[in-house]
Amino acid sequence: MQYYLYMIGLLIGFYWTFSSLRATNLSSMFKANHIWQIRSIYTILSLAGGHVLGSIIMNAYLLIITGLQR
Repeated sequence: MQYYLYMIGLLIGFYWTFSSLRATNLSSMFKANHIWQIRSIYTILSLAGGHVLGSIIMNAYLLIITGLQR
């Protein structure tokens, strides 16, 4: 069950981070017509944000489950 929650958190975090990055003006920091580099940095940062959110959700679930077992 914890891995399902991690994957759901990863997908939600990826989407949330990706949408937030697109709303910023981050692409202005790159040179013109470097589309591949801009998309790859968006993807890497979104995966990192998704991993963080997925880990938080999974650890919160494990804390709740171990707390209930005591």
